[in-house]
Amino acid sequence: LPVGSNASNTNGVFTVATRENRSLWKRVMSFPPGRNESFLWQARTYIEQDELVEASSLLEIVRADPNFPERLRTDLEELTAYLFYKQKNYGASADHLLKALGNAGSKLETARWEYLAAQMYALAGQDQQSIKLFERAILHTTDPLMEVYARLNMVSLASGGQENSLQRNLDELLRMAKRDKYETQRDVIYYAAAQLELKRGNYAAAQDLLLKSVKYNIDNVQQKQLSFLLLADMNYLRKAYSPSYKFYDSISAPAALTDIDRMRVTDRKPALQIISQNQDIVSREDSLQRIAAMNPDERTELVRKLLRQLRKEKGLKDAGTDLMQTTALNVGVATPDMFGANVGEFYFQNASLKARGLGEFRSKWGNRPNVDNWRRQSAVDRSLVSNSPTPDTRNIPGKKDSDDLTLEGLMKNVPLTTEQINVSHAAIIKALMAEALAFQNKLEDYPSATTVYEDLMRRYPESAEVEEALYNLAYVYRKNGDLAKADAAAAQLKRLFPGGKLVGQLNTVRTDRNNDPAQRTYESIYSMFIEGRFEQAKEAKLAADKQFGKSYWTPQLLYIESIYYIKQKEDSVAINRLQNIQAMFGKSPLAEKAATMIDVLKRRKQIEAYLANLDVNRPEDATSRGVDLNNTNTLGQAGKWPDSISIPKSINAPAPKALVNLSNTGTVNAPPIGKIDSMPVGTPKQLTGKELAVAAPKSGTISNNTFSFNAADTQYVVLILNNVDPIFATEARNAFNRYNQERFSDQQIPIYNRKLNAQYQLLMFGPFANAGDAVGYVDKVRPLAGTRIVPWLAADKYSFNIISDANMNILLGNQDLPGYKTFMNQALPGKF
Repeated sequence: LPVGSNASNTNGVFTVATRENRSLWKRVMSFPPGRNESFLWQARTYIEQDELVEASSLLEIVRADPNFPERLRTDLEELTAYLFYKQKNYGASADHLLKALGNAGSKLETARWEYLAAQMYALAGQDQQSIKLFERAILHTTDPLMEVYARLNMVSLASGGQENSLQRNLDELLRMAKRDKYETQRDVIYYAAAQLELKRGNYAAAQDLLLKSVKYNIDNVQQKQLSFLLLADMNYLRKAYSPSYKFYDSISAPAALTDIDRMRVTDRKPALQIISQNQDIVSREDSLQRIAAMNPDERTELVRKLLRQLRKEKGLKDAGTDLMQTTALNVGVATPDMFGANVGEFYFQNASLKARGLGEFRSKWGNRPNVDNWRRQSAVDRSLVSNSPTPDTRNIPGKKDSDDLTLEGLMKNVPLTTEQINVSHAAIIKALMAEALAFQNKLEDYPSATTVYEDLMRRYPESAEVEEALYNLAYVYRKNGDLAKADAAAAQLKRLFPGGKLVGQLNTVRTDRNNDPAQRTYESIYSMFIEGRFEQAKEAKLAADKQFGKSYWTPQLLYIESIYYIKQKEDSVAINRLQNIQAMFGKSPLAEKAATMIDVLKRRKQIEAYLANLDVNRPEDATSRGVDLNNTNTLGQAGKWPDSISIPKSINAPAPKALVNLSNTGTVNAPPIGKIDSMPVGTPKQLTGKELAVAAPKSGTISNNTFSFNAADTQYVVLILNNVDPIFATEARNAFNRYNQERFSDQQIPIYNRKLNAQYQLLMFGPFANAGDAVGYVDKVRPLAGTRIVPWLAADKYSFNIISDANMNILLGNQDLPGYKTFMNQALPGKF
């Protein structure tokens, strides 16, 4: 504890501070005592040494001291704000920082403190308070950069009416860019405006603003690299690979980027260069072939127009018109002499001399604008800096030999003979194959690779590259999750090239797939996730990704990984995994589910707030209760059924027979169910009489020493989950609930979670009136389970069966699930 002060007669009041109620003379002629300030310095020392408990205790003592002077109150608040910041209590830190605003030395510093308080309120989740502080910072600041970033933060925090907020701040940024006072910050302002446009998906406007950001950049190297990076990333996501490569290539100072951004540029740039070059080849050859297909007069006229365009871009004269004009002007005219005998006539006042001079100038230099070399070079430099879009001349025939800018030079590139046309087609085939391989092997963009391979197959079905294209198509289809097309491509490869080398490789790959160490590694990671060994799975996946990259990812693995992160409320990581499913496996059934989940996650706060404020009054005799989609602990809550069903009184049933007490196994008691003669709602298709005759003898019951089966008894459909974590068991229940609501909307099919033991969990559907109804439901659901309902769940992790109330009681007692499955296979051969 701090040593008490030397003040006497405190009348029982605890004080450690020195009283400063001095006379006016002393206040004028002497400094205030430094002892009170020493307490604050001592607390600051504790904070810097991370002795936060001691610092907090000392500050509380000083705060409660009646003798602590008012002149140091703002210092105390500032230090308290720093203490809460170190403790990551950002809301309290912002509160105390605002109380210390009197310590700010200038208007700009006041705005800076308000900006910091707004940031801390944002970290604390107090979005509205944060927006108010950002607005105050905008009013007080004299720094344009602070205003720009404050507006960006306001847009990201705005929840209700976000579209209006975004547009309002965007308009304000564009107005700022036009003011002279913000001239040196235009690059940052346009960059911020582009980010706002990207928030609403307006890519064209965002690109224009980013180009302006580069154009108005004077000496801010880091900002220029960020603008080029955002341009490149934006075009990459839009699959505009040629512009993306050009913008990546424009990043001249990668050291200004973060390590992650620099690695992304390094990884993408080589592949994009290959893709861009080959796309240019295909585009150019297609243009040349279209020109060759024209009639001779149209072709000649078009090439002449292109020639004039090319020569104009080079600053050369028009090969035809200007030369004729110059020749006509020079016919019969002697070379003028500015210092000739006719000394009385000035050159620039003689129209004929000026005309001859202009003709000579054009004959030597062509049509040039009336600007000097300095202005011309400045324009070239600005063009290089801005990297602004230039006229697209990549399809112009002269690109093969740009030095020979004559009509004959351009015409020789047009494929007019059969040999030239064959060479052109060969160049296209080679370029398409190289482009597809770059997508497949370097970027692992399998949907784009699929598109290029299909284009190659469509345009050149008789080419020698078809064999390799079919082989690779089978691979990329499988990576896309489109197994049917993968099998079709493999079958076509075997049919067209039965003795080919790649057919043998395809068979070898299928044979050795299970022996692939990488494949086994990722299958093991999937099992870790699905079984609930999350930390081990995360570490194993991180190590495997470093070794193998993305080549062995599957949509099922990414989906269950995203479910785990959703439960942990790490939404940004979950969205990243779901976006990978969309990008890499766009044709997988899970891609649609991923899109829905991304949309829900982005609105998670709104949805949770709405549900929290929702007041639902349910009637007492409701037939069903809502399913808690987030609760994964229902397995351990005895006596609570989130979706239990009450049987209508009109149904005649014998006295209910309760199931065994499950409190010792951590399972949930099911509602007592007896024999039900009929269902109050429609049921799925029943088994035929012949099928039931096979299933049961004339007595109606088949049994062994343990279990018994009667087709007329009430039955549950059971989904048996093998080593599946409760998180995914709940997700499976939710998936079947959604399917039942869509497919059997006129029925009530409750689903219960049951934990049999540490290995097996049961999802129980029903009850159904008899075995025919239950088996009919299984026949409808089982074919869709792996493709539509739970495509993320491996086939060896679940199986279907049916079970009666009596058999469930026995099974819970003896835990002999394999024995029960064997018995049911004997009772209903071939059904399970």
